[in-house]
Amino acid sequence: MKFKLKLNTINSVMIVLIVSSISCTNQKKIKTVIPVKEWHQTSVLMIGDSITEGVQSRPFAEAYTTVAAKVLGQRFTVTAIGCGGATTWDWSLLGGVTFCGGRFWEPNVYESLARPNLPADVVTVMLGTNDATGFYEPAPISPVAYRTNLANLVTHLLKDGAGKVMLMPPPHMCESANADVVRRLEAYRTIVGDICNTHAGVVCGPDVYTLLDEDDFQGCDVHPNGFGHRTLGTAIAEMILGQ
Repeated sequence: MKFKLKLNTINSVMIVLIVSSISCTNQKKIKTVIPVKEWHQTSVLMIGDSITEGVQSRPFAEAYTTVAAKVLGQRFTVTAIGCGGATTWDWSLLGGVTFCGGRFWEPNVYESLARPNLPADVVTVMLGTNDATGFYEPAPISPVAYRTNLANLVTHLLKDGAGKVMLMPPPHMCESANADVVRRLEAYRTIVGDICNTHAGVVCGPDVYTLLDEDDFQGCDVHPNGFGHRTLGTAIAEMILGQ
């Protein structure tokens, strides 16, 4: 499968991006030459779960949404509406009242958080960690249900004014994670690739499942650490800017 983003822009220029390191031991630096476009004012809406909310394992740093906003620059308005514990079922319009982010949302989290922030030029979606584990759900979300939920979310985002929907698979989990959870995550990754390569108006974002490695997490915490958030935010911004 191919994970890529194509958007129509004009007036190509070249810049050098240097992402500053996190203030902790074993500091990392990323230096990337990016072909960047001249953008008019552009709105970016980022949908997800607690990772998009900014939750991290140690060492802490800026959330990936903040990193992406800084890399994108002043011509981009970035709005993050992560909801801790959310699944694709929660963000779809197939269910009822949603519990995520420590509260109930009526009639659901999509109506409460997504629709008021639409239209948007680009909407990023990264969901699946809670689907795979069944967190806040009666049971884990099957791959079949994941596809149905995600397709429903995409359909409503486009209907409500998303210029492009950029889908990303959830991160992998550590080697000691439950084998059934890992299999579901792998299936979700395939489904994301299928949808973003075949659905009009949908593009593939970074392949987060392979983008982040063990250094981007603290042990088996499902939340990336500051390094992981920086890597993810930079990758998203680069795909928006450089393709």
